[in-house]
Amino acid sequence: MVLLVLFWGNPYSPTWWIKCPLYQLTGWQCPLCGMQRQLHALMHFRFSEAWCLNAGLFFTYPYWGLLLLGQLSPRFRASKIGEWCYNNKVILTFIVLLLVWGIIRNII
Repeated sequence: MVLLVLFWGNPYSPTWWIKCPLYQLTGWQCPLCGMQRQLHALMHFRFSEAWCLNAGLFFTYPYWGLLLLGQLSPRFRASKIGEWCYNNKVILTFIVLLLVWGIIRNII
């Protein structure tokens, strides 16, 4: 449902209902800033535009896909790759890398 709203909606519109609170308050981009516009661009096959919106986020999609698969399939979650995805050290590493990306993208 959310993806349909994102596909047919216009996240570039100033009246779009979800805005990044960090960006609104400070002007700094969080690691996920541009995600809605990026997904919108990807669904419309505008890959270069999506890359420009948040290049670092591209590398997180496979992991998020595996996490989603683990939520939908208990059998996958019990597999070796599922156990790896839900390992606390892997999740913590993922969060740290996201935070580092958030810092880097505001410096460059």
